[in-house]
Amino acid sequence: MTILSIVFFKTISVLLSVVIGFLAGRYSKVERDSIASLLFYFISPIVFFAIPASTTLTVSALSITVVTFCIASLLSIFSYYFFGRYWQDHTRNIIALSAGTANGGYFMLPIASALFDDHTLSVYMMAVIGVNLFESSVGFYICARNFSNTPESILKVIKLPILNVFLLGCLFSFAGFTLPDFLDDFIYNMKGAFSILGMIMVGLYLATLKRFEIDIKFTLATFLAKFIFYPIGVNIFILLDKLIFKWYDDDDYSALRLLSTAPMAANIIVIASLQKFHPEKVATTVFLSLLFVVVYMPVMVSIFLSDLN
Repeated sequence: MTILSIVFFKTISVLLSVVIGFLAGRYSKVERDSIASLLFYFISPIVFFAIPASTTLTVSALSITVVTFCIASLLSIFSYYFFGRYWQDHTRNIIALSAGTANGGYFMLPIASALFDDHTLSVYMMAVIGVNLFESSVGFYICARNFSNTPESILKVIKLPILNVFLLGCLFSFAGFTLPDFLDDFIYNMKGAFSILGMIMVGLYLATLKRFEIDIKFTLATFLAKFIFYPIGVNIFILLDKLIFKWYDDDDYSALRLLSTAPMAANIIVIASLQKFHPEKVATTVFLSLLFVVVYMPVMVSIFLSDLN
């Protein structure tokens, strides 16, 4: 199979979880907010502790995390001020968050596993951690600042479980400790639950919509930030690295480029729900981004990662 067909069919299979979530929410009345809290405060921290704690961390591997964190933060700040010309309310905060985040775990992990070897996959996961750290710190701060003053916003960031457990996982790895073998199945299952529940949650939110109320201006802005600004930002960094820095190799570039094609992060729905900012509208936009990447991602990956064919 060509890389285009592999990615296309993988995206279709991942979207089946959204269908399951929609059916469960519409006909079984599954509680969405409970799953959102379970995912955000319990399952995600387990996964993001296990990733650094299960590997022998090096400064080089951690630097990919720093790179994606910085790229995401710069894109978010740029989008906050760029779209501030059109919105002065909390809308631009959500757009800024969506500009820096990516559905690198829930949606992209099965695709990355199909395309990459173990080494490149580990690089990819460290890149995802950088994006998630952005989401849990700078991104969450940008969203929280309109609902509370600056000290309160910073306190919310410090208390976020994902940020704290990732730092603990890094310390665990650098200290030379390893997770016991009997936890392998548990961690594997948590990673599966992380991916599946994240996509099911999108379906659950969609199930609450009586009708699709698409905010065209909001959707176009988030698509511009996610599908145009993000790949441009990543490829500018890769070009600078090839010409000037020379820190990374082709495997690292492949991981970064795949991440740049990811759809909008499902956690935006969680944060919008926790902040009481039109979660239904945000869920609709996230769903539209998932439909869009069925075509967008195979094409972009076949261009950026043609050497994997």
